[in-house]
Amino acid sequence: RVPARPPGDDASGMEPLHGRNMTVAVLDAREHNTVFLGDDRYFVLEDEGRLFLVHDKCPHRGGPLSLGRRTPDDKRVVCPWHGSRITCAYLRKTSVPMVRRGTEITAYLPNGNGAHPVFLANRRILANYQGVEQ
Repeated sequence: RVPARPPGDDASGMEPLHGRNMTVAVLDAREHNTVFLGDDRYFVLEDEGRLFLVHDKCPHRGGPLSLGRRTPDDKRVVCPWHGSRITCAYLRKTSVPMVRRGTEITAYLPNGNGAHPVFLANRRILANYQGVEQ
């Protein structure tokens, strides 16, 4: 794991957003595809040529969606724990707000209270492998 930019840096730390505190994480999509904030994990999902930062937690039973595989039609991610199929449209809709400039992603993570540092990692994201038979 690689720590995000240090607190006090203009691009990370706590920033008020619409009256709520959110943690801002800045990552380079070429180097990192996973964000850790306390017990929460997010991963970069590639869908229809775009990048989305999504919660790495299946809504059914909390399985790691980043370890799931795409259905052959590329429209769903299959949870590795129980086989629940989560549509990519749902994952896009519930993704973390972010701004992308080139390969730099600035993400606004929810529920940031400053108690947990942000860590960045580069992991193999199976959910980005498309057209796998199930």
